[in-house]
Amino acid sequence: MSCSHISSLAEKVKPPTPSQQVHREECTLCFDSQDDPEGVFVCLECFNGGCFGEGRRHAYLHYEKTGHALGVVVKRSRKEQKKRDSTEPPMKKLAISAPSDEELYSYSTSIRCFGCSSVGEVIQSDDAKISATVDGIMHALSSAQQSEVKAWEEEILACEHTLTLQQEPVIIPGQVPNQCSSCDLTSNLWLCLTCGLANCGRQQFGGIGGNGHALKHFEETGHGVGVKLGTITPEGTADIYCYTCDDAKVDPDLPRHLTTFGIEVLGQTKTEKSMTELQLEHNLKFDFSMTGEDGKELEPVFGQGLTGLKNLGNR
Repeated sequence: MSCSHISSLAEKVKPPTPSQQVHREECTLCFDSQDDPEGVFVCLECFNGGCFGEGRRHAYLHYEKTGHALGVVVKRSRKEQKKRDSTEPPMKKLAISAPSDEELYSYSTSIRCFGCSSVGEVIQSDDAKISATVDGIMHALSSAQQSEVKAWEEEILACEHTLTLQQEPVIIPGQVPNQCSSCDLTSNLWLCLTCGLANCGRQQFGGIGGNGHALKHFEETGHGVGVKLGTITPEGTADIYCYTCDDAKVDPDLPRHLTTFGIEVLGQTKTEKSMTELQLEHNLKFDFSMTGEDGKELEPVFGQGLTGLKNLGNR
């Protein structure tokens, strides 16, 4: 059905930011979830999740309290799993595998408006802002995933080098660099907050590429504080690393420091995973197989000088 409120309501919606909680898995007042036949009604204005079917109807209660009429009903169903082919070789290694939701489930969405009907009938909308908001809801970290990330996060504080950072007065275009200044890498880039040069970080265990040019830049210039490009959010948060302390830190004045190089945080979008998210993903998918870097199985050995743990490094 068509909705007479869609034009006015569309002005109030915008996609969720990385720091906002998106409750698309279950109702925030009960345990009804997106796996139920009725699904979960996610408010397009505040991203609250409410049960939508007959009974408690917490989605409609949310509308009565807030006046937020527009939402998307999210339903999830498990995909049929393919049976293992008898011709496939048997599994020979112990591993923790974390398949993505897209591999396990299929999703369906429908726009609803309580302003048109108290039962929230399906409405049609081709408004670009509505579509962008729904897409943002479906691709945002769920509240459960955000809780997992927070559980893994270490307490990161500011240091004297971020608090007393002295910047060089460099005038450059307000564009975020997209390549290392010393090689052709375009990911894992760290922007020096002293001079504005972008350099690649160190190679990370787990396949994250890097030639360590950010570290080399610090050794040559003494510029110790860098921000990881792709992790900057409109709220002014990002991955900060202090090479002088050799540890992750916080820059409480990051928006002003970026403005020196013509970069406005309000125009930034998080496009890369933070170090915490990468560590969490790696821990979930860690391969315990006894193989070397060349893929060959390691031969068990024991004796003096042969037993113990090898330091695999960190950054």
